[in-house]
Amino acid sequence: MCTVTTYSQIDLESILEGGTGDAQTMLKGYVQPFPTGFGNGINGGWYTTAKAHKFLGIDIAVIANGAFVPKTAETFTFTNSDYNNIKLDSDPNNPSASAELPTLFGSQKLADRPLLQFTDNSGNSISTSALPGSGLKEAIGYSVVPSAMVQAGIGLFKKTDLKIRFVPKQATNEYEFSTFGIGVMHDLKQWIPFVKRLPFDVSILAAWNDVKSKFFLDPDNEPTQALEFNTKTTMFQLLASKKLSIFTLYGGIGTTSYDTDVNMLGTYKTTATNKTYTDPIQLAYDGSSMRANIGLSIKLLFINIAAEYASQEYDVFTVRAGFSIR
Repeated sequence: MCTVTTYSQIDLESILEGGTGDAQTMLKGYVQPFPTGFGNGINGGWYTTAKAHKFLGIDIAVIANGAFVPKTAETFTFTNSDYNNIKLDSDPNNPSASAELPTLFGSQKLADRPLLQFTDNSGNSISTSALPGSGLKEAIGYSVVPSAMVQAGIGLFKKTDLKIRFVPKQATNEYEFSTFGIGVMHDLKQWIPFVKRLPFDVSILAAWNDVKSKFFLDPDNEPTQALEFNTKTTMFQLLASKKLSIFTLYGGIGTTSYDTDVNMLGTYKTTATNKTYTDPIQLAYDGSSMRANIGLSIKLLFINIAAEYASQEYDVFTVRAGFSIR
């Protein structure tokens, strides 16, 4: 048996050689901040006021969100007992041995990436450093998961707004993308006697998103190889807002949840053992948390610009620009 040691980045081939079960376990911890941040982020920007449109009033807006990855999500815990083949190089025979490894949003530094070892399909013992993080925090000072949406709203009967997010399927040889979301905001003041006397607007909001994307890894040489990323989210909030001249202060409290699948599709062949793997990785993530947000919007004629901050599992900052009529 030979031992090969490398201090370079572990790649997909090395992970698969360690076993697909172990690969799934490791990658689930490594990737987790991205689907969590994305699932939290895309629920931002659904509203900038608790006051419903007049009948057939409309608004159209572009929304940009940034979900902040907390420090606790910059690493994940690797424990030998969770893996069949991949072990910590420093203590491979101790089932309880553990170490903190960088996530996708963790450190790139070699010193922060413990050595791992595994036996490949040819019986070779391989030692290699753990996957590096993106180093985003080291580069710009913080880690953030971005997302963006286009949204339109229309006023219906009984002070009810219908909100739609829609991008038809966009497809090239490099990616596919589509999104659909729907939200309903309904005024509460009209139904509750004592609430009618409050000097601000009060509504409830229910919203749902469905985002589908696929990125082709090597479209020219391996057209079946792709990373598929599908996210569904829901949000329920009680809203309040107060208009002061051209400004509107708004906020809400409620719950948010997400459900995300990350799949590696296609056929992959390793050069070391010439073994073929088909659709080797399927990862599932879900979560929910309380959500409270506060924001400020400015309306000049028909133009509306707003910014808000939401406290939830991953805090989210949102900016929104568009126009609103009636």
